[in-house]
Amino acid sequence: MTEYTPQLGSESESKKKPNYFAVFGALALITLVEVTLFRDVPAVLVALSLSKAALVAMYYMHLKFETGWFSAIFLFPLPLMLLVIVVIAVALAPSPDGVAAAGGICSIW
Repeated sequence: MTEYTPQLGSESESKKKPNYFAVFGALALITLVEVTLFRDVPAVLVALSLSKAALVAMYYMHLKFETGWFSAIFLFPLPLMLLVIVVIAVALAPSPDGVAAAGGICSIW
């Protein structure tokens, strides 16, 4: 009977564990930059928030290590979500005279 000896070279090198503490440090650093430097700059805050969301999705949700199909299925609804957010923001945004821009649409609800 022969003994089983696992091959350590190929599988362990291709499946390295991510350094979660480094990812946590990067998220904390981005949050610190958001809070201290760019508190009143919405465009920069959105960009930094999207970068944090990407880090969380890639490492803590393990999308970086999945196949392309699985990531595509996860990322497919994002454009629809952004469209819904923009439509709601436009519908609820006040006009210069203080009335909602899409008052007719919002009054139905």
